[in-house]
Amino acid sequence: MSRLLVVTRPYLVAGFHLTGVDAFPAPDVESAQELIGGWLDTGEEGLLAIDEGLLERMEPAFVKRLQGSAHLPYLAIPGGMPLGPESSRRHRIAEMIRQAIGFHITFKGEEAEVNSERS
Repeated sequence: MSRLLVVTRPYLVAGFHLTGVDAFPAPDVESAQELIGGWLDTGEEGLLAIDEGLLERMEPAFVKRLQGSAHLPYLAIPGGMPLGPESSRRHRIAEMIRQAIGFHITFKGEEAEVNSERS
């Protein structure tokens, strides 16, 4: 497996190309699934890096199919600006740390914000 395939938002593709990486634009979740589905169908081999905003919104059945692929392991990469209103830079960083160390962290002042939302 000597190939890295990046699926990300169109405005980030040029930066990956400058580093010599095969990057493919996906303006929305449907186009990302179509592109990756084609690779799964043809048995493409490599490490797949998917914009986390796209990956989070993929259909559960598709993600399960991707997880079952022995030839195309994947990982989520930060994709820049959030795709939805529920996403925030703070939330993304906390989630990446949680995945790396196995614990959820909170930032100073975060608990007050959560408690005020519940009221």
